[in-house]
Amino acid sequence: QAGQPLLKIDGRELSAQLVSQEASVLVAKATLDVRQATLTKMQEMVDRLNAVDDKRAISMDDLKNRKNDVLVALADHAAAKAQLIAAEANLKSTQMLLERLTVKAPRAGQILQVNIRAGEYASTQPRVAPIVLGDLSELQVRTDIDEQNAVKVRPGQAAIAYIKGDTRRENSITLVFERIEPYVIPKVSLTGSSTERVDTRVLQVIYRLKIPEGRKLYVGQQ
Repeated sequence: QAGQPLLKIDGRELSAQLVSQEASVLVAKATLDVRQATLTKMQEMVDRLNAVDDKRAISMDDLKNRKNDVLVALADHAAAKAQLIAAEANLKSTQMLLERLTVKAPRAGQILQVNIRAGEYASTQPRVAPIVLGDLSELQVRTDIDEQNAVKVRPGQAAIAYIKGDTRRENSITLVFERIEPYVIPKVSLTGSSTERVDTRVLQVIYRLKIPEGRKLYVGQQ
């Protein structure tokens, strides 16, 4: 189903980093709590001094120093809060990287081919897809039409197909026009013959089909 994991890349290095960052978040939270307690204590001292009616009973220098202590405590509290935000951001970043190491199915379908096994190296630019996933509820046929005949192609034209090796009329398959690829491309050699024309360019037309009852079709079949 869509969203189910297909494969998971080794993430032990990030997992170890995650443990360290989780500890850093706990330390940052504890530091913030200490700074908050210190700020509260300093503010209460200033509030008590300000509450004294007879200002002659307190030293103005002492009051000024207490107010400065509150400003310093405020700055320490802001710095501790910023450190906590940074620690949580680093933790979240690592969690997202770990999550990305699990490759999930982008859509519902059937696994057609598995080209990678546990313990193998996962390349960022593989020559072959590690896993091929496809939706087999409805198949498509990609037809190559020589560019010399491309002018005869019209959108919506009907077509029938035969499975390679079985060209009996009663076994023909009705195709439904899907679209014309607007980009003419070089023909891909499929026969392997030494006389294959590699300079031929083709227009590709896409048709869709339902698998006939009692028949078996496979992805990649001609």
